[in-house]
Amino acid sequence: MRYIQAMAIGLWAAVAMAGDTAPRNLDWAAAAGQAGWRMTVRGPDGNTQELASETATRIGDGEAGHPSDRTWTASVGEASAQIHLADTPGEDGLRHLKLTARLPDGWTVVRTDWPVLANLGMVPGVKLAAPFGWGLEYDLKPGMGFEGTYPSLVISMPFVALYAGGKGLYVGIHDATGSHKRLVVRAREEGVSITCTHVAAEADTANGRYAPDFHVAVGPFDGDYWEAAQIYRRFTRHTPWGRAGTTSPQADASASQARPVAGNEPAQRSPQWLRDIDLWFIVDGDPLAKVETCQSAQAFFDTPIGLHLYNWHEIPFDTLYPEYFPPKPGFREGVAKLQQAGLRVTPYINGRLCDPNSKTWKEEGGEAASALDPEGKPYTEVYGSKVPLHVMCPATTFWRDKVSGIVDRLIREYNVDGVYIDQITAAHAVQCMRTDHGHSPGGGVFWSEGYRRMLDQIRERLPEGRILTSEENAECWNDQFDALLMVNTPAVGGRRIIPLMPTVYAGRVITFGFQYMAADDVPRSLPFRAKMARCFLFGAQLGWIKTELVMAETARVEAEFLRNLARARQGAHAFLLDGAFLGEVEATGDVPRLQGEGGSGGGKYTIDLPAVMATAWMAQDGTLALAAVNMSDVERTVDLPVPWERAAKAEFGPAATHGPRPAQVRVTIPPTDARVVRIDSTKP
Repeated sequence: MRYIQAMAIGLWAAVAMAGDTAPRNLDWAAAAGQAGWRMTVRGPDGNTQELASETATRIGDGEAGHPSDRTWTASVGEASAQIHLADTPGEDGLRHLKLTARLPDGWTVVRTDWPVLANLGMVPGVKLAAPFGWGLEYDLKPGMGFEGTYPSLVISMPFVALYAGGKGLYVGIHDATGSHKRLVVRAREEGVSITCTHVAAEADTANGRYAPDFHVAVGPFDGDYWEAAQIYRRFTRHTPWGRAGTTSPQADASASQARPVAGNEPAQRSPQWLRDIDLWFIVDGDPLAKVETCQSAQAFFDTPIGLHLYNWHEIPFDTLYPEYFPPKPGFREGVAKLQQAGLRVTPYINGRLCDPNSKTWKEEGGEAASALDPEGKPYTEVYGSKVPLHVMCPATTFWRDKVSGIVDRLIREYNVDGVYIDQITAAHAVQCMRTDHGHSPGGGVFWSEGYRRMLDQIRERLPEGRILTSEENAECWNDQFDALLMVNTPAVGGRRIIPLMPTVYAGRVITFGFQYMAADDVPRSLPFRAKMARCFLFGAQLGWIKTELVMAETARVEAEFLRNLARARQGAHAFLLDGAFLGEVEATGDVPRLQGEGGSGGGKYTIDLPAVMATAWMAQDGTLALAAVNMSDVERTVDLPVPWERAAKAEFGPAATHGPRPAQVRVTIPPTDARVVRIDSTKP
């Protein structure tokens, strides 16, 4: 696990805040009708040319039954291209935009920006919801910018939403193929711009025709991030990774072939022992040396526990990958002893990087399997080890066999319970310009499809009851991983972490952890409590902390807080594991604010949170529940509103209640404790 540095991989833009903008008309409903486009094309000589709707010649509007469609022509070399923007109403009530083009012989599309939504109205107080990890909410002001590449932790789901005063604009790329794309939002004095980009492969221009198999949905909605996420949640039912209980049939690559599935089925493939887990710990180094501490933790918490095992190999961390074998002496015995203590062991490997000094690179031909950038060079990244590491191409048989073989050996020779494959669902897609990797040069779908084939290959040999996990939540492999570690969402820069990801995928994806634990989080207490409280409230399995930190004699209060949360979660799996997420609810009454400073991978940040926080959930039988955490050292009695309106919009139909529907529920929560209140009664 690592923090994905912006400097190293270019995942997000810096945020600069400016003063409030003057009020202006918020005519978001007309956004789709104002959409433009840009296109980069490459000719037979290898040179590129830029086209745009602003400079192309408009030659026609609409066809029979499609009056909003628009067509342009543009000079391309000594010939011309025709670009068509289809604009049709969708069943979701939004406008569906789809760009196609006819190019002269020998010309291909490199990338397209569509739609380009410029100068959208902006008023004071407008918010931006962005799919960065758990989700981030920005105060949208002139000078602010957000951008990222899909798939990655920064654009884990390719949609954004603007909202203010109960009204919003949704912009989502509805693509069941998982193709390489980017989203960019910019706020300036004159308004907000949103640009959706498709990074194409050469094969995306077939016989001179560019016609990607997805559309962009644009339109207004009522509400905030939760309502916007419902739009995308419904779309995910038409994707290979959003249909619970499926594997990854390659025939289901397009939305037209995918079968929508009703309901909110849990991840049925995952073994019951994983579903039963409420707590994760980190073990670093020789597992034999940590057995006693882990045994003490198991006895204290008395709940199923998962372990992430780091540095089990003799090579230094982030060095000489992927030469993980032989492991450190005593590895096999340490794994067995930890399992005998009742813990489940999943060691770390990296599924994406190769050290150019490794045997794999130098002697086995690994260099030929690396991804090459448009300049013909390997992508190089440097982390804490200061060792340059190269990004490998997942479309190659070589790399798929290499990672699959490592997982298979760990499972069969060392009897681990699963393998944590780092970076696949965190690091962003890249272009690969090689012509001998079995994919079309450029972007396109090779990145998502390559890892899907790799994970299918691994799962074919995975014994029953063993699991695969990964870092973060790029969605297009949801159906192939059993659980996702969520710890990279940044809290710095004036952004609020919001539960965007569970709003879309609760009940279908198992998550664990919340943010990195800084070295002083437990001693300072409030940073630890704030992270674990939201971990609980967002439906994730708790923890992902070094065992010795929380089991220290000086950490008794924090350990008891974590144990209280784990016990509360144990009895609430119908909601927090398998249920639909109905959003945050505001506790009122005895709710002072807790203030302090915390730390994570992105640096220090200010903590200013209510002492009691809460969320609402619906089980598959229609029962509602309110989950609440008291982070303070004092008993609190609070009132929690019941979101009946949102419950009526959930997938399971009308909420099941026994008796009257209370507008709010009063609950008393002991200090540093949690409660889950079922709404078939007014009693906790």
